[in-house]
Amino acid sequence: MALTWRRTLVELSLRRMNMDRWVVVYLLVSAFYPFLRPGVSPKPWVNMAVHAGLSLGVWFLPPMLRCSRHFVLRLLGEIYLPLLFPFFYGEMEYLGLVFFEFENSLDPALIKIEQAIFGFQPSLEWSRVWPWAWFHELMEFAYFSYYFLAVSFIALALRAKGLADDQRWDAVRAFVRDLGTTMLICYTLYTLFPAWGPKYFKAGYVDVGGWIFTDIMRHIHENGAILGAAFPSSHVAASMVPWWHTWKLFPRHRWWMTTIFVLLCMSTVYNRYHYVVDVFAGLLLGWLVMYFGSRLGDVARDRLKNRPC
Repeated sequence: MALTWRRTLVELSLRRMNMDRWVVVYLLVSAFYPFLRPGVSPKPWVNMAVHAGLSLGVWFLPPMLRCSRHFVLRLLGEIYLPLLFPFFYGEMEYLGLVFFEFENSLDPALIKIEQAIFGFQPSLEWSRVWPWAWFHELMEFAYFSYYFLAVSFIALALRAKGLADDQRWDAVRAFVRDLGTTMLICYTLYTLFPAWGPKYFKAGYVDVGGWIFTDIMRHIHENGAILGAAFPSSHVAASMVPWWHTWKLFPRHRWWMTTIFVLLCMSTVYNRYHYVVDVFAGLLLGWLVMYFGSRLGDVARDRLKNRPC
């Protein structure tokens, strides 16, 4: 029995991705943040227990699911990390206040940089110069597209006819690796160096009309938006990942993915969700993650590429 358990643990360790390890590190470290400033989190010990439970789950479940013969279970083992993003994002409600008060955010510094570069605030002036309802609706649609670009790439990878099964899963793993790394870095920066963005930092809402997606995004930001998550723009950094992976693997789909990605970058500024410097920081972060991710690879995947479960 002991030998069987030892073999099982060894097998799981071989199938554990480097990203799994980084997720566990992030969960364990962030579990202690609320204790640095009592009162920020209503139940720090409950929060720590949740983090500990998630850490155990991440440590054992994904390696097990990646070996499953059932497609849905295998898929869950590969893409579990993006499914945790809502949890990580929700934590920003109090993690963004652990190290800085609202008045001590990065916003004044970012505004000063933009003022020095442009001589004005693009995030405030653009919508005033172009107060067109149809353009505002287009920009809100582009911003909303962030929520389905990752799903679009995974669907392309799993349905592509020119890829073998191993290549499909490798494409999904590389994509999730880059997307997960990008978002974990963003969440860490939002905790340590929060910036509220022009919509909330002494600017107010965009006073431009719109229709369906304008109302959808207004509802999302009135009920689910978290302050302090402006620099770098995770919308830009995370959307750059499916754009680039689509560009590499699926040339036929470059045109629409590129169009949406460019419009999304524009929308972050026009809709006053981000400063221009947030956009450039997001582009830089996305590029760095994918540059080094493609070169470092993943030890677990490389070892087991040709080894059956």
